[in-house]
Amino acid sequence: MKEAKTSNIIQLLARMGQDASLQTPAEFEQVIRESELSNELKQSLINKYAISLEKQLDVCPDVVCIMVAHDEEDEDSTGIESSPLSIVA
Repeated sequence: MKEAKTSNIIQLLARMGQDASLQTPAEFEQVIRESELSNELKQSLINKYAISLEKQLDVCPDVVCIMVAHDEEDEDSTGIESSPLSIVA
């Protein structure tokens, strides 16, 4: 069910991004109301509640990346580990 919900909202948002006529508030609201989204998703979109949308779609917007200094004692390494810095995502 989550996949269908996500697919529907992605299709709707893509359509809204491509169709300049949907940029007006009235058209924006109308296309959302006519969509097959749940009432909760419709209200979140109309009211522009990003946090509510993230929770309903189980979206994890945080991307974490750290850089770890290479341990020079391990000279036998090859590949990424042998570079001065290793990236861990």
